[in-house]
Amino acid sequence: MLARKSPVLIETPEGRIRRTGLSASPEAHPVEVSLALREKGLRAYRVEYDFESDAWIVRVIDWDLAA
Repeated sequence: MLARKSPVLIETPEGRIRRTGLSASPEAHPVEVSLALREKGLRAYRVEYDFESDAWIVRVIDWDLAA
C-alpha cells in the first residue's frame, strides 16, 4: 500500500502560493520537510501542515528581498 503524500507549498510574502515539486507525508515532522527544502537550496523559517488544504505550507527566507 502506498503512503499518502501531500504537496509542499511555499507561501510568498505577498500571500501567493508556489509549488516546490516536493511532497511529504502528513505524518512527517516539520524538520523533515525543512531539510528536504534545504537540499533544494531553500531555507525555511516556518513549516506547518494545513489540514484543510491537505498540504505543507512553508515560509522561506528570501535573501534577495532582505538585502
